[in-house]
Amino acid sequence: MRILMRAMWILCGYCASAHAALPPHGACCFGGLCEFVTGQECAAMGGTYLGDGVPCDGNPCDPNNGNTCDTAAIAEEGPNAFDTTYATDSQFGPPDEDQCPGTFLDWDQSADFWFKWEAPGDGLASFTTCDPTSYDTSMVLYAGSSCGDLTQIACNGDGPDDGSCQEYYSLIEGIDVATSETIWVRLGGWQAAQGTGTLTITFDGTTAETGGCCVGTSCAVLTEVACAASSGTYLGNGTSCFNHPCDDPVIGACCTDGSCNVVTESECIAGGGIYVGDETDCGGSPCGGSTGSVTLRSLVIGTDLVQGTTPSWTVDIYAEIPEGWRIDAVAGNSLQQKTVATTTSFYQDPYGGPTSQDINPSLYPLVPDLPWDSRVTIGCLDQSGDPFGDNELNSIGIDWSTFESGGDLSVGDGTWFCLPIDQQGSSQPFLAGDCSIRNGVLIARLTSLDHTSQVLFEALFQGRDDQDVTWQDTASLWVELEGELDCNANRVPDACDIAQGTSEDEDGDGIPDECESPCQWDLNGDGTTDVNDLLTVIGGFGATYDVNDLLALLADFGCDG
Repeated sequence: MRILMRAMWILCGYCASAHAALPPHGACCFGGLCEFVTGQECAAMGGTYLGDGVPCDGNPCDPNNGNTCDTAAIAEEGPNAFDTTYATDSQFGPPDEDQCPGTFLDWDQSADFWFKWEAPGDGLASFTTCDPTSYDTSMVLYAGSSCGDLTQIACNGDGPDDGSCQEYYSLIEGIDVATSETIWVRLGGWQAAQGTGTLTITFDGTTAETGGCCVGTSCAVLTEVACAASSGTYLGNGTSCFNHPCDDPVIGACCTDGSCNVVTESECIAGGGIYVGDETDCGGSPCGGSTGSVTLRSLVIGTDLVQGTTPSWTVDIYAEIPEGWRIDAVAGNSLQQKTVATTTSFYQDPYGGPTSQDINPSLYPLVPDLPWDSRVTIGCLDQSGDPFGDNELNSIGIDWSTFESGGDLSVGDGTWFCLPIDQQGSSQPFLAGDCSIRNGVLIARLTSLDHTSQVLFEALFQGRDDQDVTWQDTASLWVELEGELDCNANRVPDACDIAQGTSEDEDGDGIPDECESPCQWDLNGDGTTDVNDLLTVIGGFGATYDVNDLLALLADFGCDG
């Protein structure tokens, strides 16, 4: 027995010695996540080490962890959970208990939790910690623009008896607030009590309207008062941050009724024009050729319509011509090269072909990607002649091999054409990318791989006017994806659905109301937070999304609107 006890003593002594030799551990922050590791391990993993012995309890890595005034959590109207179990005294100083005598504030250097709340309008606000599962709380309110300039405005230890609350809760009612005023809520406990609880905020007043606010190139939806306080530029009530309205005012070519001017994108759209692209110019007649008979227009009909491949976007190209006119040929010659190009590559389905005559619609149910095959045409989408009765398209002098391999089409002597008696060449109303209804002829449907790619179309056009007189013109157009969304999958951008009144958008967020989802992380608008939304976050991780976004999505995962 003595031998066994000695062996155990030696072993325990070894363990104690080994334990004592372990390097100190502490909290290591990766964004909003915390890991308890050594300082060396934290540095090797690219984290921020908070110090030896600092625990991960209390979310020390969350920039809004509520541990101090400077890291106050953002409160919303309604219930807001808090926890002082692992909190410490924020060292802000003792509150003025003379403002709430007889309510048993009894702060006593209490561990505290901080919230900040922005008033949504002018009115009265009330704050309560009523929660039957909570502890004996104490509450102090401050007003001010920052932690260095706060004034205590109210406090309360115990509210009146209420059988629906814990025995001792805090209540402050009827605080007069103004639009965008910040109220700071400091929560502690009677004689330094600690625990979990709920802060519930109610507002009785008139909610101020909001709109987009530009502070430099950053955009946020704020009240006009809050925007001014941020030294921002208010875009107007009901506006949003859709389509990056605060980006640097770069300029580019703008096509308006066949004429070209170099302006900002917002100026172009406001004037009813089509923006060709940033840093483009009017060289090469991007808005039409010598006679101005033809202006090329585009309509993005969807993104990632092709399944199981890299990201893609699909666009219809139209040649806009006057009502009553027609197009008979799209050609290239020694003076005007006919070019259909992309900065990446085109999607070409193995069951399709280079022209609309090669697209058999009877295969659509069996080959679901076939409708998005890249093809050129005059008027018709496929062999059926849609939207006409038949398709009489022909071509001559064109080598399609490179185009059919996903590359560019470049023709110096060749054309695709129909006869002047074929209805498919006649001008028809179509929806353009600026959401206006124009007249013209469909000349291509193209699917380009990669959302950052650009597409070029340029050619010589020939047709007849409304007096049956033959005309020729040249035109070219660069097209790029500009964030167009189609949440209801009707092949019309959401912005156009809203602009035309086919979809309502009561909250002004740029999303048709029929696509709104109660699921916060339903990024693709299908009504649920699922693996497709997770893949979107993973794909944009480090650029658009961070760890906090991923954790929020995981918390919302499975939500079904």
